[in-house]
Amino acid sequence: MSASDSRAKLVQASKKLLSDWRRVREAWRDENCLEFDKKYVAPLEADIRAAVLAMERMATMIEKAQHDCSDSGEHSI
Repeated sequence: MSASDSRAKLVQASKKLLSDWRRVREAWRDENCLEFDKKYVAPLEADIRAAVLAMERMATMIEKAQHDCSDSGEHSI
């Protein structure tokens, strides 16, 4: 699986998770819900965004490395 495919899977899974969480919050409206959101969901959202950005950068670097390695002869010594 490529880095781009992995990134897409993470984005899709996080969208589903956050959608499901929004539905749960409609029924669970107390202090425990707010605490759970603050302690677990909000940091998870930030971590997912950071991971997606890192995966995008990695995909770009991998593509560049593959391109550089496929140049057969232009960089020979």
